[in-house]
Amino acid sequence: MRYVIILDAPLLMHPLSGITNEAEEMLFILPHQEGTFTEVLLKGEKICREDLLDRDTYRRLLITEEDRVILHARRRETLNEILHNLLSVCETVPVVVLLTDAEETPPLGKSNISYLVVNELLQKNVEKEWSHIRNRERTQKIRELTQGAENILILTQHDPDPDALASGLALRTLLGRNRTTAPLASFGTTTRSENLSMIQLLDIRYTVIDPQSLNGYSLIAMVDVQPPYFGEKVPRADIIFDHHPPSANYECLFKDIRAQYGATSTILTEYFISNGIRLHQRIATALFYGIKSDTFMLEREANPADVEAFTYLYPIANHNLIRQMEHPSLDPEEVSSFIRALRGRKVIDKVLFAHIGRVKKEDIIPRLADFCLQVGGAEWSIVSGLFRKDLVISIRNVGYVKHAGEVVKKIFSESGSAGGHRTMAKVVIPLANFKHAFAVANNKDIGDTIANLFGNVISDKVS
Repeated sequence: MRYVIILDAPLLMHPLSGITNEAEEMLFILPHQEGTFTEVLLKGEKICREDLLDRDTYRRLLITEEDRVILHARRRETLNEILHNLLSVCETVPVVVLLTDAEETPPLGKSNISYLVVNELLQKNVEKEWSHIRNRERTQKIRELTQGAENILILTQHDPDPDALASGLALRTLLGRNRTTAPLASFGTTTRSENLSMIQLLDIRYTVIDPQSLNGYSLIAMVDVQPPYFGEKVPRADIIFDHHPPSANYECLFKDIRAQYGATSTILTEYFISNGIRLHQRIATALFYGIKSDTFMLEREANPADVEAFTYLYPIANHNLIRQMEHPSLDPEEVSSFIRALRGRKVIDKVLFAHIGRVKKEDIIPRLADFCLQVGGAEWSIVSGLFRKDLVISIRNVGYVKHAGEVVKKIFSESGSAGGHRTMAKVVIPLANFKHAFAVANNKDIGDTIANLFGNVISDKVS
């Protein structure tokens, strides 16, 4: 295959010289000088000086449909004349026309001609480089901040999910620390089967700590969570990486919060890319699974940054391990709980409610919420259950209705922990507090009470 690049000025020669591999021929056609024809070979690329407006030029070049032509001219009249003469020699040759302004793009006429706006392409690349520079500056800042620290606690939410676990591992690696000098910890154990499988398969070690032990650490870093989540348990936070909406009323030495991102793992992945750090398969697998699980395979709360990070990690990650993490087995008791909850489900104005009762593992509640959103006609699934001394509620929706995180904050912000994104949210509230706040006499009334609370808030759906 031969690439024929027709330019009325040499400005784009350098950026275009790298679009082929070594096995492909590249021929640059530039305007003739002093009416003479010259041909030189530069870095393996042939450069010809020709009259770009002469039809015979393209006959002499033996243009055929096997070639690939890239064309750019600064004046529209010049571009049109070159294109006319080129196609008169070979009407079917594939041509990409480079334009400087999106407003210049004409409607598609011939199937073998496409238009690409150079300014937009360059702008995106430049913006990406600015982003890399900012990430490198942040990396330098965080390394200077942690350089003299004897140890750094990396703290996650109580029941860490794949995004939190992956982000913790990535932050430790970014700082050049190990398990001893930067332990991963939370105030609660992991309960979801998928997360337990991830911990086992990727050899992730984290410690369940109590608030009294925090004073033993030089610095406290938080991943996928912010200080208000912990209430008075955590007196300070020095470093924060998170993708949840910012919480007010706290101070921090360093924080990188990007609420427009679908996963905290995406933020950390960008740091590795910007710094040119080669990711080992274990970390890449964790980050890939973190993005995949938090964005529901890029279908929920994802943006272009998540897609780019996902694409970067895909060839590095171990997909066999990810398949094992994603499909943990259900024991017979969990299956029975599913069946009972589904039999008692209610669908009110496209909102499906199911109360699963008391469970031994908390993860069965969000797993059932994911499943219930697949029920025909349901735009919301709200599944509740009792785990230990808490009432846990998992909320899912289709994305074009009210913001799930805002809904749960409106109902439960004064009673327990509540928050999330547009399409998914979670509530954890002590059962005693729930009964007192909403005048619930006994456990059998919990499901009806939840249905009334949510029904009053989300019945008027908005985009």
